[in-house]
Amino acid sequence: MKFDDHFISRVRSSVDIVELIGNYVKLKKSGQNYMALCPFHNEKTPSFSVSGSKQIFKCFGCGVGGDVFQFISQLERLSFPESVEHLAERCGIPMPAQEKTDNRESDRRPRLFQIMKLADEFFREALSDAGAARTYLKDREIGDEIIRQFGLGYAPAGSRLRSKLMGQGFSLDEMAACGLIKRGESGDTYDKFRNRITFPIQDLSGRTIAFGGRSLGDAQPKYLNSPETPLYSKSNSLYGLNLSQSDIRRKDFAILVEGYFDCIVPFQSGVRNMVASLGTSLTHGQVQLLGRYTRNVVVNFDPDSAGVAAATRSIDLFLVQGFHVNVLQLPSGEDPDSFILRHGAEKYNELLVKSSPYLDFLLSLSLAAQKDPLSPKGKQQVVAEIIPYLMKIPNRIERSEYVSRIAEKLRLNEELLILEMRKHSRQIPGHEKPLAPSIQTEGTISENTVLAAVFEERYQERILLQVLPELFEGLRTEGIFKAIFKLRNQKREISVLSLREALGPSDLDLLERVTVESSEGHLTEEAIDGSLSALRRMQINRVSQEIQEAIIREEREGEVSDQLDELLRKKEALRRQHIA
Repeated sequence: MKFDDHFISRVRSSVDIVELIGNYVKLKKSGQNYMALCPFHNEKTPSFSVSGSKQIFKCFGCGVGGDVFQFISQLERLSFPESVEHLAERCGIPMPAQEKTDNRESDRRPRLFQIMKLADEFFREALSDAGAARTYLKDREIGDEIIRQFGLGYAPAGSRLRSKLMGQGFSLDEMAACGLIKRGESGDTYDKFRNRITFPIQDLSGRTIAFGGRSLGDAQPKYLNSPETPLYSKSNSLYGLNLSQSDIRRKDFAILVEGYFDCIVPFQSGVRNMVASLGTSLTHGQVQLLGRYTRNVVVNFDPDSAGVAAATRSIDLFLVQGFHVNVLQLPSGEDPDSFILRHGAEKYNELLVKSSPYLDFLLSLSLAAQKDPLSPKGKQQVVAEIIPYLMKIPNRIERSEYVSRIAEKLRLNEELLILEMRKHSRQIPGHEKPLAPSIQTEGTISENTVLAAVFEERYQERILLQVLPELFEGLRTEGIFKAIFKLRNQKREISVLSLREALGPSDLDLLERVTVESSEGHLTEEAIDGSLSALRRMQINRVSQEIQEAIIREEREGEVSDQLDELLRKKEALRRQHIA
C-alpha cells in the first residue's frame, strides 16, 4: 500500500521518537539527548543517540540513523509501507481509503499475520471446551488469569483449524507459510498442532508469530514448535518478552529460563522479569534482543547435564555483548516451575539474590570435572579453562579479586596466574573496534555550527538571508546546503526530516551526525556569528588562491587579457572584504 506525503507526515508527527525507542532499548538522559547501547550492533559503550528535539536517532558506531520509520523498519524488519502502517495502528490513526496494489507479495505479510491471529483465537476458544486440557492446566496450578494473559489454548484433534481458515478464504499455501499445516506423503494436508496445549509466541507488539504445543498423553515429541516462517525466526525471538519487557527494564535484569511453564509459573507468582529461550540453544540474536532492555541476566536453566551445558554456552554469548552474568542452580534437580509451586516465589527470590557470578559457576564446574584438581595436571587444566573468562572481565579490581580467589582455591601463587594471563593475552590479536571519528574531523566546527543553527527556528531565516550556497563550495557540507537552498527556493519546510529524501548516503550520514551531536550543545548568537565569519574568511582565502593560480597561468602565456584584469579587480575586492 502506498501512502501520500500528508498521511506519512501525520503518522510521523504523532510518534515521539524518544518514547518509541524507549520501548525497545534502555535510554539514559545525556545532556539534551538520550544515549543507549545500539540495538543494531554489538557494543559495550553506548554510541546510540536519540534527539527528541530533532526527532531522529544516530548510532556513531555502526552509522545507522533516521526517523521513527527507519527505526521501526530496521528493528522489526519491515518495509517502509509496513512501518508506516505499524506506527499508524499504534497511534490509532485509520488507514486512508485507497486501492491496494496488485503485488500479491506486498500483501502477503498482513495476510499471514491475519491467519496467525485467527489461529490464536481458534485455539483459545477451543480450550474452553477441552476438558482434558483444562484439567492438565489446573493440575499444574495455572490459573484462568494467567491463561488469558499468555493466551494459552488448545489444538483439537483432526484438521479443524485448516477447515476454518479455508472457510475464511485463506489458501493452503498461506497456512503452510505460517507453519500451521503439514503435508503427508500422499499430498494430503492436516493440522500441525493436534491434541496439544498451545502457547502463542508473540513479537514485541503482541502479534502472534508462532506457536508451541505440549502434547496431552504419550504423543511424541512432548513439545512441538512452529518452524521458521516469514513471520517467525526462532533465533530472534524470546518467549514472554512482550509481557516482561517493562519489568526487565524496571528491575534492570532478566531471568533466562528454558521452557514455557518455567516462564509462566514464576510470572503468575509475581516474578515477572522472565524470558524463555524457546529451547536450550541460545542464539546471538536472542542475546542482542534482550540487550535492548538490560545488560544484566541470571541464567536459570534446568540442572541436568543438557541444562548445565546450555548455561555454559550462553555465558559466552552474553559476555561478547557486554552482559553481567549470574547463574542460578536450584536444589534437588528442580526447575523454576516446580520449585516455585513447591516452595513459593519468596524462597525463589531469596536464591535469586544469592545466584553465583558466572566465573564462580564455571570454576565450580571445572573443579568438579577433575579427578584431582589440586594435582599439577588438575591445576593446569582448571587454569587453562578459566583464564579465557578471566580475561573478559573489564574491571581491573574485579579481575584482581578473582585472581586472588582462584589462586587460593588452587593453592597457586597469584603471580603465576597473572603470568599465564599475560601469555594468553599475547596469543589473541587485538580486536577492539576503533572509535567512530568525531564529526569535527569530518567538517569544520564552523560548518557544523551553522548547519545546526539552520534547523533552529529562531536562527533559520536570519542565516539563510546572510549566506549563499557559494559559501560552502568545496566543503563537506556543500551538498547539504545545496539541498537546503533548493528547499527554500521551493518554499518548502527546511528540517532534518525533509532533507533526508534529497541527500545521498554520505551527505545523509554527515547530516545525522552533525544534527544529533549538535543538539547536545547550546547554540549562541556569538558562536553563530563567529562561525559565519570563519566561513567567509575561508571562502575569501579559497577564491583568492584560485585567482592567484589563474593569474600565474595567464602570465605564463605572455599576454595580459581582459580576463586577467577582471581577476585582479576581483582579488582586490576580496582583499578589502577580508580586511573589513
